[in-house]
Amino acid sequence: MSLTSAMLTAQSSLAARSAEMEIASRNVANVNNPGYARQEADVRNFATDNGSVVYVSHASRMVNQAAFKATLKSGSAATASGSYANMLDQLNPSGQEPFGTSTASGIGSLNEALIVYGNDPSNQVLGQSVVNSANGVVNDIKQSAESLKNTRLEADAAMGRAVDNINYILSDLEGVNNKIVSGTAADSDVNALMDQRDEMLKVLSEEIGIEVLEQDNNGVAVYTDSGVTLFEKSPRDVSFDTSLSLGSEEVGKNVLVDGIAVAGPGATAPVTGGAIAGYAKVRDDTLVTMQTQLNETAKALVDIFQEHEPDPAAGVGDGLFAFASGPGDPASRLEVNSAVDPAKDGDVKLLRDGGINGVSFKHNMADNAGYSALLKGYEAALNEERAFESAAAVNSTSTLQDFAANTVSWFSAERKMATENSTLDASAFNSNVQMLSNKTGVNIDTEMQRLMTIETAYSASARLMSAVDKMFEELLGAVR
Repeated sequence: MSLTSAMLTAQSSLAARSAEMEIASRNVANVNNPGYARQEADVRNFATDNGSVVYVSHASRMVNQAAFKATLKSGSAATASGSYANMLDQLNPSGQEPFGTSTASGIGSLNEALIVYGNDPSNQVLGQSVVNSANGVVNDIKQSAESLKNTRLEADAAMGRAVDNINYILSDLEGVNNKIVSGTAADSDVNALMDQRDEMLKVLSEEIGIEVLEQDNNGVAVYTDSGVTLFEKSPRDVSFDTSLSLGSEEVGKNVLVDGIAVAGPGATAPVTGGAIAGYAKVRDDTLVTMQTQLNETAKALVDIFQEHEPDPAAGVGDGLFAFASGPGDPASRLEVNSAVDPAKDGDVKLLRDGGINGVSFKHNMADNAGYSALLKGYEAALNEERAFESAAAVNSTSTLQDFAANTVSWFSAERKMATENSTLDASAFNSNVQMLSNKTGVNIDTEMQRLMTIETAYSASARLMSAVDKMFEELLGAVR
């Protein structure tokens, strides 16, 4: 090897070691940055007529697409189950009795008050206790109905915020993706931009389940986990209209991607991941079922205490309970009949004697203070098995008290399952995050060892240059 060749090799080696050191130092500086993918120098060499040249072609980004996509998928699942569980927790804050317990216990109290009044029908104080218990049940049902309606509206509003965030992310993604594609085509360093895009995709996956497909020049296309295009060179339109009211008969709007429903009632391509999926499940499934349960309870109360004309007449009218006229769910319109409520200038004895709907409905024509046939009849009806809608998702044939208790158990089981699923999904996500970090993150010990190796190589190259320089000086001295 000539002195010129040796000098060229030493100079190129120094430049390569400097570039390697810069990359390793960049890794160390980002050791606590979870959005940073470790970089490694792509060192190459080639031979020339003047010697061997060593150089750093570029910094390779140590990304693992399989681990990254697994993190996106598990993150979407964890956000979906987490948002669902959190919405159910709003209905049943920690430390409080399960949702619906007060209604179930109120029906039990009503039954007990009715039994006591039936055993002593002349005591109107006991009659007032029945009315008070009835008012308590009505208030519990109305408060529960309002709570369900408000929680559905909160889930609906959260879906709207998620859609807004999706559109912001897709808009920003377009600019970053274009820079990556053009930069790659121009052979520029786009590693920092790719880190930035990956962070955008992680945030996007928290709002809606996504699949990512690589394209030419490091570009990407993004689809929902149900196969609808969200982004391909440009963002697609994602739209949603929030609702002003969500009673049991009212249906929330769909989330649309390019006009295709991906979340909401009857969605043609429903997503399974992301916050939107969790909020849609709460709004359109679980809470609608719970509203049905309340409506069934309200309708059963009205039916059980209906007033019937004495035989052979067949007239039927409202009894202890009635529905107020006007719009709204049955549960929201339930009320105690003012005709029997002394607080509304009613007469509680009408419950005992009949006649709430007029004299033709009166049974105790002799005004016997000990008459209890109607009260005993109401008690029997309250404890008879009856049919409930299958949409209520609990035993469709049971007594009203058992039905109310079953709805409490149903909610408790649903909440328990939601919490367990959320915990499992969060654990799976954390495992994937750790796996991704192990594969693509920065290990400070490894990088420090790398720096020491580079420094040793740099020193060797420097010594070689010094030796070659000295030999040149000696050669020139001999010529002189």
